[in-house]
Amino acid sequence: MAAETMAPQSTSTTAAADSTAAAPRNGGLWRGRVILILGIVLMGITLRHAVTGLSPLLPVVREQLGIGVSGASLLGMLPTLSFGVAGFLAPVLIRRRGPELTAAAAMLLAAAGTFGRSLTDSVPLFFLLSVVALFGMGFGNVVGAPLVKKYFPDRQAAVLTTFALLMQAGATLPAMTAVPLNNAAGWRVSIASWSVLSLAAALPWLIQLARIRRAGSTAGTPGTVAAIPGASGPRLGLAQLVTSRIAVGTALFYAMASLNTYGMLAWLPTIFKGYGMDLNTAGAAFSVFTFMTLPMAFIVPLLATKIKRVFPLAAVLALVYPVGYIGLILNPGTPMLWAFIMGLGGGAFPLAITMFNRRTRTAAGSAALAGFAMGVGYLFGTLGPLLGGTLFAATGGWTAALIIFALTGLVMLAGGWMMTPRNHFLEDKFTPATTAALK
Repeated sequence: MAAETMAPQSTSTTAAADSTAAAPRNGGLWRGRVILILGIVLMGITLRHAVTGLSPLLPVVREQLGIGVSGASLLGMLPTLSFGVAGFLAPVLIRRRGPELTAAAAMLLAAAGTFGRSLTDSVPLFFLLSVVALFGMGFGNVVGAPLVKKYFPDRQAAVLTTFALLMQAGATLPAMTAVPLNNAAGWRVSIASWSVLSLAAALPWLIQLARIRRAGSTAGTPGTVAAIPGASGPRLGLAQLVTSRIAVGTALFYAMASLNTYGMLAWLPTIFKGYGMDLNTAGAAFSVFTFMTLPMAFIVPLLATKIKRVFPLAAVLALVYPVGYIGLILNPGTPMLWAFIMGLGGGAFPLAITMFNRRTRTAAGSAALAGFAMGVGYLFGTLGPLLGGTLFAATGGWTAALIIFALTGLVMLAGGWMMTPRNHFLEDKFTPATTAALK
């Protein structure tokens, strides 16, 4: 455990550190936590711009830098690959250096990579700096839930809902502003402008690190997570997580959600056209599908934190994709309906993020679960576009692909069952004695 490697501290010093590291448990949402709320808000909104801010400008960037078709395909795979690998690495960094330093480093990497790639004319360097930015955002994906659990234990539903909503808004705003900024000042300024927000998102966590240091703790050394009551816990590495029903179930749920979402983001307009729709209808139906992520990001975390039994909600979110796919095959004349139903599946991601905290007792456990689920999930997300394209090439149509995608809903349903046991938490299997004391 990280706490075991800490240097001994006096009682007064430890108490001071605790009071600074931990947010007030009682009182208003804002009391003593303004800078922390600002940190959550800015981080949430800056976790997708390296993806959606580039996509509308990709034809321009390809022409300017001389990126070929294969290079563009690789560039499209970088986000999920980077997020997946970062998901496995982030819990290690959080355990060893604390969530505050991880959050600050994540945003600084995002800022540096985003700004740097806007300046280069080298294709290899553009790819490398893209990976730097995406790794920073991948760390940010994971560290959000542990920070909420640590600093907002009394307001988890509200803050997690805000974080999920801002992640969706952070995907939408860069896509909306990329072309106007390009028209006004060029693609380099359009891309670089978002690095300012990433840099701003690092500042609250740098300030919090300074607060912790002034209180006598060291956020840059192991044990920061353990500085507050209930934050310490077992060291949960990959060997432990793969034996946990909760961890494996959450990873399966997140993986199938990613596979379906990224597969449909890549192919759904083409699938609609393949079923006889014109370009305008296909585009409108796709807009319905993507829009549904916003209300679902608001509704699902609030609902998931209030209901006693979460599995029915997980089951609905697992089955809406198959219902949409089969409906489209059987009755392609109502594309808006099927797009709406499939769009409800966008609630799977905020549900999983909520479960990172609901099914763990500690910030360290939340980080471990988030990293494992996102690591597995985003790697499967990379397979979604490849699976759709491969099945279309093999069959010459989209029916076989939609049936295979529909079957993944059963795997997602099983994952939802495994990740939602009653009165069980991730840490319970590994610390039975501690668990009894925490109940």
